[in-house]
Amino acid sequence: MNMVEFQDVSLKFGGNRLFDSLSFNLPRGGRLIIQGASGTGKTTLLRMMLGFVLPDKGRILIVGQELNLDNVWEIRQKMAYVSQEMQIGRGRVETFVREIFNYKKNRGISYRRERLLELLEDFQLSEDTIHKKLEDLSGGELQRVAIIVTLLLDREIYLLDEVTSALDQPLKELIVSYFTGLREKTLIISSHDKIWHQQDFSTLNLDKHGSST
Repeated sequence: MNMVEFQDVSLKFGGNRLFDSLSFNLPRGGRLIIQGASGTGKTTLLRMMLGFVLPDKGRILIVGQELNLDNVWEIRQKMAYVSQEMQIGRGRVETFVREIFNYKKNRGISYRRERLLELLEDFQLSEDTIHKKLEDLSGGELQRVAIIVTLLLDREIYLLDEVTSALDQPLKELIVSYFTGLREKTLIISSHDKIWHQQDFSTLNLDKHGSST
């Protein structure tokens, strides 16, 4: 089964045609890099998969279900989205994580503190990070906390939008290595970091699918 499928999707946005009959599919465990100049709709494409932007024409299927207003909340539970500009609130890190697990849609997922501590170590954050305030963390630390939360939720599809932008080279390599090691997960990446483009991923070049460049 394809995890993500676009069928002849077209979209006008801000007076520009971003996509014109865009079609692609990605199987379970597939890896896709989205390329394109500024304004070609890389982030918009990810937002379309989450149902925040609906196409003018065509169909978007997530895990075999056609995305629509009736099932968008259900379908979002299959995906995790992390971007470079995530606003994840204020307060202690562990309090924030626990609140995520208290959301109605996440109550069936068990919060395991030991797993949180393991992931903090994996991503080179100290154990006492759980007691720190989000507003006191650096951009790179916040980005890693956001990534850790999505891994705790154990989604099937990961949408990563410039997730390594605030990190130094060793941490970029760490993040890329971690995600490429998740063989059963489906990854869709939008990034200017060369390290992602050096991986053996499929490529979707948006310069070929619209007229906004």
